[in-house]
Amino acid sequence: MGAKNKKASADAVYAKKTVKSTNPFDNTASQSSKRGQNPFDVHVNKEKFKILGRICKHDRGMPGVSRAKALQKRAQTLGQQFAVKHKTNRFKDNRIGKHLRFDQLTESVMNARYLAEKMSQVRQSQKAETFNLNDDELLTHRGQTLEEIEQYRDERSDDEELDDEGLDADFTSAAHFGGDGDTVQDRQTAIEEMIAEQKRRKNEIVKEKDEVYELTEKLDANYKLLLPLVAKATKDEQDAKPPPDAYDRLLKEMIFEPRGSVTDKLINPDELAKQEAARLEKLEAERLRRMRADGEEEEEASISQPKHRSADDLDDGYGYLAGGDDEEDDTLAYDLDGNLGTHLNGKKAVAGEQEIEQENGDEESDGEEEEDSEEESDSDVDNLSDLKESESESESEGGAEAESTSEQSKKKPQREKPSISLDTSIPFTIKMPKSYEDFTALLSKHAIPQQATIVERIIKCNHPKLEGVNRENVVKLYSFLLQYLKDLFEDSSDQDIHEHFQLLSQLMPHLYDLTQLNPERMSNTLLEVIKEKYGEFRKNHKTYPSLDTLIFLKLVANLYSTSDFRHPVVTPCFIFMQHILSRARVRTRQEISMGLFLVSVVLEFVSQSKRLLPAVFNFLQGILHMSIPKRDVQQLEITPPFERDGPLSKLLALPANSKECKDLEAQHLQSVDLVTQTITPDFKLRALDATLLLIKEALQLVEEHVGACYLAKPFLRLLIRLPLDSYPEHVHLHHKEATELAEKLAEQEMKRLAPAERKPKALRLLEPRFEAVYDDKRRPKMSKAKEERAKLLHKIKREKKGAIREIRRDTAFVQELKLKQTLQSDKERHEKVKRIYQEASMQQGELNELARAKKKKKF
Repeated sequence: MGAKNKKASADAVYAKKTVKSTNPFDNTASQSSKRGQNPFDVHVNKEKFKILGRICKHDRGMPGVSRAKALQKRAQTLGQQFAVKHKTNRFKDNRIGKHLRFDQLTESVMNARYLAEKMSQVRQSQKAETFNLNDDELLTHRGQTLEEIEQYRDERSDDEELDDEGLDADFTSAAHFGGDGDTVQDRQTAIEEMIAEQKRRKNEIVKEKDEVYELTEKLDANYKLLLPLVAKATKDEQDAKPPPDAYDRLLKEMIFEPRGSVTDKLINPDELAKQEAARLEKLEAERLRRMRADGEEEEEASISQPKHRSADDLDDGYGYLAGGDDEEDDTLAYDLDGNLGTHLNGKKAVAGEQEIEQENGDEESDGEEEEDSEEESDSDVDNLSDLKESESESESEGGAEAESTSEQSKKKPQREKPSISLDTSIPFTIKMPKSYEDFTALLSKHAIPQQATIVERIIKCNHPKLEGVNRENVVKLYSFLLQYLKDLFEDSSDQDIHEHFQLLSQLMPHLYDLTQLNPERMSNTLLEVIKEKYGEFRKNHKTYPSLDTLIFLKLVANLYSTSDFRHPVVTPCFIFMQHILSRARVRTRQEISMGLFLVSVVLEFVSQSKRLLPAVFNFLQGILHMSIPKRDVQQLEITPPFERDGPLSKLLALPANSKECKDLEAQHLQSVDLVTQTITPDFKLRALDATLLLIKEALQLVEEHVGACYLAKPFLRLLIRLPLDSYPEHVHLHHKEATELAEKLAEQEMKRLAPAERKPKALRLLEPRFEAVYDDKRRPKMSKAKEERAKLLHKIKREKKGAIREIRRDTAFVQELKLKQTLQSDKERHEKVKRIYQEASMQQGELNELARAKKKKKF
């Protein structure tokens, strides 16, 4: 007993010691916690200087505790990820309200779970029934199954009338049970009455149906009469409706938008070039065959030769040629009257004719088998398709050639030799000439329309996309064409200048195609020619260059984009034309025409960009100045290269009382003016008329410029001085239009220059002025933006170092986990091997014991 009491008292004392004190001033708890810390785990960070007012958060640290926390965090994150790596057996709770506790689950949540489970079961059943071949699917009607709406009612239609055809209760009681006894009838009489009653009922039903049908027809007729009124009323109702808004209109457009139809596959440019070359080769083969007249005797013989006609021929236009044309068949055939032994001369099947001609065409076209079916059929019928192709290629072919072609096509059954026209001498496949002399010799044999056709065919046969074609051929052809145009226009005369311009207009599309094939090389070639012409002009800048120089400038306007701010070809030409118009003297008809031609080219250059070229306005003012008659003592201010006085100052002026130009019609400047020196009265009229039109166009281009008033005032001064008594009505009209436009622009006032509007100065706000805290670190003086950037860079560097350190520790942690896993697997493998060896030794011992027992039995 004493021992027990002693133990109980000891437990009570221990319990009192372990009870926590409720006294807030008791420091025993804090002392016990301080005693629990290991002083060797605390790391003290010493500071060099003690600064007042600074709170240091990292003066003391516990590396061991921090390391333990980091390991624990990595075990919960990286460790868990490493444990489930390469594993797919993961459980997910997809229930509704999975984050709610049991006491938070309401009835609505339970109902939602039940509904979701039912829907999943329905989806599973639907998936299972997709491949079910049994007839156990549920039939529905208007969203309900047949079992739900089945009420076992026999719904009869009005046409069946089964209730009327059945026997009623009175007849059944009278016939089966003898009736009420008042009237006694035999069976035969009752049956006859029943039949008569049924016929009467059927007649009534038929009559009723006829009446209903007649009423329906009558109602339909009346409805047709009322339909226009109903439509009118509905139309009025539609008009009364408010107009649809933008959304409704867009919706209707989207509903009734036409859908795209399937089109043919777009042809690659390489394939297109190959097809064009193959087509030209085929046409060339046919042209050569017609030129040599090969195969026509054989065709005529085949026409006159009787063909075999079978007795079973259905006369449906189909013929079969078992053998060739060389085989002769003397088998007798029946004619349409049934007579034997006759031959149908000159008649043969259409299909046979097509096959023969197709074979001949294929043999002479060097195996060209893949051609369009329509082209083959056309070429087989009349063998003149290449002439038609040449007509489509040449734009200016005469009507007489078209009539001759149509006459040949009408006479094709006679198989006459076609008369060779001008185009037949042009081969369809033309090799690239080796020298410029060969090129000029090739073009000089043909007229102007045929020269354009020759150039087109050379381009198609030497296309860079074709296989085995030298890419330098198109560059050489472009150089030949430029040289050819230079030779034509350099020595042009009055007789051939018009033809040369026609050739230029026909060659322009081909020059554009050549430029697009190799823009860089072609541009360099044309630019070198223009540089050469500019060098010649600088040697004698007071005279206009030759006509070919103007043609090259016109080529630039048609081949390149003249609206670019800076262009490698257009910009030098722009400066070249400025120098010509501002330096070259104007003394003859040719120079006036060249100047007006250059002005039209410049206006074409600036039609899109609306730039300003001062030489254009100066030249137009000079032409007006030359058109004003002046006395010897009278002078008008004008800018060189025009003269203020002398005979050249009134070179285009008409006499005061001249009536020879009064009745002339409106005409433009002609190509002959560019090569003629003599000035005539009609040229004076045409030059002034063209100048007035160019003045109007130039002022319209600069209408939006700031200084348009200064550009229009000099024109207005000269237009007022111009006498119009000797000029026809159209000149009066053009003068009036130019004057009105110049007056309109001259009246415009320029806006005065004003300084840019400054932003209003903000009011001074009483905000606290923050000063940077001194941190005893010497830094270079920087602006606020640079200082913020330096702080961010420092912060990024510090965070980057911390991230690298954490990545290194994470890698070490993962490697440690891998090492533990490897050691664990090796340990398990060693144990398994050890256990196998143990079992094997036990088995071997048992075998040895059995062997020893057998030996003992023998002895």
